[in-house]
Amino acid sequence: PNEIILPKMLTRTLDQLPEPYIIKDLNSRYLYANIATAKLAGLRSPEDMLFKQEHEIQSRLMEDETVVNEWQIQDRNVSQNRKPVTMLEIHPGAVEFPYIVRKVPFYDDDNHCVGVVTYAKNLEVFTLKDFVRGNTPGSLLLTKPDEYFTEKECEIIFLKLQGMTSKEVGNRLHLSPRTIDNRLKSLYDKVGVNHFDDFSDFCERRYYNRYLPRSEE
Repeated sequence: PNEIILPKMLTRTLDQLPEPYIIKDLNSRYLYANIATAKLAGLRSPEDMLFKQEHEIQSRLMEDETVVNEWQIQDRNVSQNRKPVTMLEIHPGAVEFPYIVRKVPFYDDDNHCVGVVTYAKNLEVFTLKDFVRGNTPGSLLLTKPDEYFTEKECEIIFLKLQGMTSKEVGNRLHLSPRTIDNRLKSLYDKVGVNHFDDFSDFCERRYYNRYLPRSEE
């Protein structure tokens, strides 16, 4: 593939922005990162990130191999499907606040997708304990993986995958434990399984374990 040369007018504009901006190629190598990105990663300069993948960058934010692999899968999905995705990133060991990330395809002058643009913004109004128990993955999807489950079904699925009991899920959703159990039985029937472990495996294969549903309250 041809070398990607970023216009100076683009990079100089992004350099001035207080939010992190990243441009990667189709192999998830950093073509551009602004100062805010380096600050988020705990690095002295964006130069420490250029032409590298996450696993080659010395940053606490990128130490978790599972999370890094997930980021690169997201990059591939965005570039191949030509559709943006939005995530909630949770990395309490590396950053003080969770932050929203949006990834969009990066096109050249011939309308070919040649990479991915990533934008991040702190979400300081959130307290993670409000909606998770602490064992959630570091990267949460805010875009539903597909239409297999409804939004209401996703609420139950997410809370159950956090390890909550039917009573705890019912309290969170203002439903009785029996109602939660009945809805779980319907979900098992929908998937064609009889046990929670099998249901959990199904959800993980389709990335529903990473989807944070929109609250309808």
